[in-house]
Amino acid sequence: MAGGERTQQKPVAAKKGSGGRRRRDRAPTEPIVAYNSKLKLGVLAAPCVLVAIVSLIAAVQGIDILGGGRGLHFAAAFIGGLTAFTLLQMAFDQKPVLVIDDEGIRCRRPDVGLIPWPAVVGLGTSKATLMRRVLMIAVDEGELDEQAARHMRRRVGMFAAFSPQVAKFEGQMKGWPSIHVPISYFSTSPRQLEKQLAEKIHFHGKKS
Repeated sequence: MAGGERTQQKPVAAKKGSGGRRRRDRAPTEPIVAYNSKLKLGVLAAPCVLVAIVSLIAAVQGIDILGGGRGLHFAAAFIGGLTAFTLLQMAFDQKPVLVIDDEGIRCRRPDVGLIPWPAVVGLGTSKATLMRRVLMIAVDEGELDEQAARHMRRRVGMFAAFSPQVAKFEGQMKGWPSIHVPISYFSTSPRQLEKQLAEKIHFHGKKS
């Protein structure tokens, strides 16, 4: 671990035949399942609700709080309300956001779907400038399923420019592209998730 960053890289791959046989013979392990935190997202939504209500009241009553007229107040009310709605929708989502099991890593935000273990080149967690704390998954695009491959094609690719830690991770992964999963607002703390990952990852079809 260096500079607040945890990086776990996969050792050299075993041959596919014997590795696949070992994976089939191995007893299933308990999956890691992460849900969004109602408390954390609710705290974030509260000021957005307040901004939306105050801006709407000011717009209706003609009070110029923001110095931009009614139009700006209606816009602030709309943006605040939409942000609050999105955060509360995430907070009350009953489905897990991240599942890590013997098949691979399933992620819903971003909507990657299944990343099978043969596609995983490396894992790390880090603070990120724009998204607070993220799980970084370096991948071999040729091993991804269709949904994950579509996500990688849509990937902007400039996130590392805003986060030195992410850029360092991608440098350590020697050019393998990575997927970034925000983990700050899980009900499981980032530190606990890191601990679970360290216990879980005695990797499955390992790749150099």
